[in-house]
Amino acid sequence: MPPAQLPAPLQAVVAPSSLAVPRAVVAIPVGGAAAGLGHCLSALAGQRGAAGLRLAPGAFGVLLLLEPGQGQPDGLARGLPFPLRVLEAPPAAPSWAWRQAMAAAAGWLGPDTPGTVVLTTEAAAAPAPDWLAANLAAIAAGADAVAGRVLAAAPAGPAARYAALLDALAARLDPDPDDPWPRHGLESGASLALTRDALLAAGGLPAAGAEDGVAALLGALRQRDRRIRHAPEVVVRAAPGPLPGAPPEPLAAARRRLAARAALRRLWRDGVGSVAPETPALWHWARRLRLPAGMLAGLLGARHFGAAWAAVEAASPALARRALPPGALPRQILAARLLLAGLRLAGPVRRPSPDAAR
Repeated sequence: MPPAQLPAPLQAVVAPSSLAVPRAVVAIPVGGAAAGLGHCLSALAGQRGAAGLRLAPGAFGVLLLLEPGQGQPDGLARGLPFPLRVLEAPPAAPSWAWRQAMAAAAGWLGPDTPGTVVLTTEAAAAPAPDWLAANLAAIAAGADAVAGRVLAAAPAGPAARYAALLDALAARLDPDPDDPWPRHGLESGASLALTRDALLAAGGLPAAGAEDGVAALLGALRQRDRRIRHAPEVVVRAAPGPLPGAPPEPLAAARRRLAARAALRRLWRDGVGSVAPETPALWHWARRLRLPAGMLAGLLGARHFGAAWAAVEAASPALARRALPPGALPRQILAARLLLAGLRLAGPVRRPSPDAAR
């Protein structure tokens, strides 16, 4: 990820200790009038360690990416216990500004500091006092990326509630051995952390044409079977934003997609398509997915299941996304709640072990 995406003349270093290389950098794109930025920086200044103690000065850095011509707010760096860098971005779409902020944060960490972490939040968000420590603890436990929980002042809309139900359904029908917590529709730029190595392993940041940088970045990590942890203990307070990723689909289509993914995950683990011969289960799913069995076997021969599944989704006519018709959300929400209630009565989730997944 070359730091050349941000030309040097646009960079302004604030605070004398900014030239130090921290172990973690929080990237914050700042748009509009930077409303709430003071609260965000105050929340970051009040970060505590695992024992509730103040962090050492310079334990992490903060990078702000301002809109072109926005100008640096007065007294921005006064009294902050962390090094701060302020950059002015060239004209671009808001999603591209987020990518630039992440790239600049990774460039600040540099290539010679292994184990470093890039975090991101929003200018109007207020991370909890243990936000940084909880993120770093989840990464130290083996996660490549950590998506936190966003507490919004306003209640979630019907689309967000339906997305949360589909995520809870996915956690039961196709559980991830590395991620014990369902996504609940809360993957956003308000709380995301990942190792610099994972960012580079994902091929850098998504292309400028991608609609949502967070969803595209996590999708690239999934295609490489990187460990993404959704951590409810990592908390920020922020306004709800648009849901990233594909629009919600009918419950029947979502169940069909989850059943196919769970079955193909088992076939991939068994080496069908790479080291094992074709099986009746493969032929069955080839018919259901309307793909030639040989083609499905070839797609399952990918090194990473995430890449295999992305290729199957793109190739299968049966998995083509179908948008919900207008006015269908209330019925779909009710149906999803009833289905989840039945699954919970059937017993606890049986999660595969991480070792079996690999």
